[in-house]
Amino acid sequence: MALKEKALKRMAEKLNAAGIHYSLGASWLLCQKGILDVYHDFDVVVPLEEEEEADRVLRRLGMCSGVEMEEGLYRASFHFDGADIDLSAGMCFDCGLRAVVNEHTAVETVSVLGVPVALGALEDWLVWYALYGRMQRAEAIHGYLKAHDPVRKERFRACVDGPLPEQVEALIRDLE
Repeated sequence: MALKEKALKRMAEKLNAAGIHYSLGASWLLCQKGILDVYHDFDVVVPLEEEEEADRVLRRLGMCSGVEMEEGLYRASFHFDGADIDLSAGMCFDCGLRAVVNEHTAVETVSVLGVPVALGALEDWLVWYALYGRMQRAEAIHGYLKAHDPVRKERFRACVDGPLPEQVEALIRDLE
């Protein structure tokens, strides 16, 4: 774990210094909140307009092992200091919605070896996981949010560019 934390520290230092609006999410975020016990990589989301600079920063840190690019979508995987990092911008879902990632996506910071690391909102990840069809993760976040106030209710709809499908609406209804 210590090696991965050093990689996360280095990455956060560089992204912070470059002024990139990023947030960490997925399994590492869920581990930070006690929802999961294990994570394997770091998932970093950035606004689409900051994807090139974030890519440059991460390429300077280590090896890029794959890139997916199409109109309005970017995803790359990096490996350095014993850690795997997935960088995403312009996430889109089968239902036609796109993730909204901007300067408001990071809702808090945690300190990792003395460096602030931006965390995404659990509310965003509940919606995104549900839209990806990863209902076990979405329901785990739902259970956590139900037990822990306050819920940032405005995030449920601010994290996508259109109306939520009924399945997602049903999942969040009792949290609003």
